[in-house]
Amino acid sequence: MKILVNSLCKQGGRDYNQDYVAYDATEKDACLVVCDGLGSYVGSEVASRLCATKIVETYKLVKESTDGLTRAFLPDVVKAYVQTAHNYVVGFKEQNPTIRSSCTTVAAVVTNLNGTVIAHIGDTRAYIIRDGKILFQTRDHSLARAAVDMGQIPLAQIRNHKDQNKLTRVLGSDYYIAPDCEIIPESLRPGDGIVICSDGFWEYVYDEEMEVDFLTSSTPSEYIARMEGRLLQRVNKHNDNYSVIAAMVVD
Repeated sequence: MKILVNSLCKQGGRDYNQDYVAYDATEKDACLVVCDGLGSYVGSEVASRLCATKIVETYKLVKESTDGLTRAFLPDVVKAYVQTAHNYVVGFKEQNPTIRSSCTTVAAVVTNLNGTVIAHIGDTRAYIIRDGKILFQTRDHSLARAAVDMGQIPLAQIRNHKDQNKLTRVLGSDYYIAPDCEIIPESLRPGDGIVICSDGFWEYVYDEEMEVDFLTSSTPSEYIARMEGRLLQRVNKHNDNYSVIAAMVVD
């Protein structure tokens, strides 16, 4: 049994790309990270890059340490990866005041097949797929998601809601709130999948389509290509940056 991983990170219709993806993967374990810098804040492309790369770097350091093959996948340690990235982004901003307002979302999945931990801030999403169905999905930290929780709108309308991009939690700001940290209680098994994507991706690729395309794809690269095809049929020329990491567990 092993993990296959592929990714995509594109500018879309924007002047530059504020998304960033980073990962470290072997056949038996992986750290997968997608970040989306907030477009209205100068330098957020820097915040997203620093966050993603620092999480993966910290994961690798822990994994290579004494007892690292166990510690690297513990929930508190995964949360610490995100805290370390936040501290790093804040420190960098203090040395570079021209980007003092920059911040980013983040979703990180860390797995050794036996255990999987998901930490996220903002509206970059992580999904776990099993038997062709979404087994788990992160909850956005946004006003639109709050409207869903209060029963004001159905979940299906979140993509087009006026407050979809108004976030209640981000990384790198003065008002840092620790990430939600979810533990997938079951071991991953052949046929399972992981998808992590920015809002510029999931706005145009619907959950049921993620499920269908997963079942009809044999590799992560084929899976991503199918989903991107759907996205490109729906976007206009001013669409957001879009990014995705897809992983499949195979025999």
